[in-house]
Amino acid sequence: MKSDSHTAAPTRVIRRGHLWLLTLPFVWQLGMAPFVNDVSYKPFGLPFPMAWQMAGVILSAVLFALVFELDRRAGVQDEEEAFMAAIAASEGAPAQLKGHA
Repeated sequence: MKSDSHTAAPTRVIRRGHLWLLTLPFVWQLGMAPFVNDVSYKPFGLPFPMAWQMAGVILSAVLFALVFELDRRAGVQDEEEAFMAAIAASEGAPAQLKGHA
């Protein structure tokens, strides 16, 4: 008869398929640069590549906020808190980490 000295609590599978969205700013900024360098259109009097880069910064901020929200809805924050509590418990510290309220 085999007995486990400790039994792991069942964990919930967190789906994070949305993380591919984080590749879009990279593709926007670097992958598309050769295609936008030769555009002569000047929005607001700015060279198009400069306007493209500024739009990419805004796109990146929106995508990071979206991924953060999708992570929150998926329960990543709960998983992180459980992980931090387990680390604190293994180090002999109270459940709340020192310096965090």
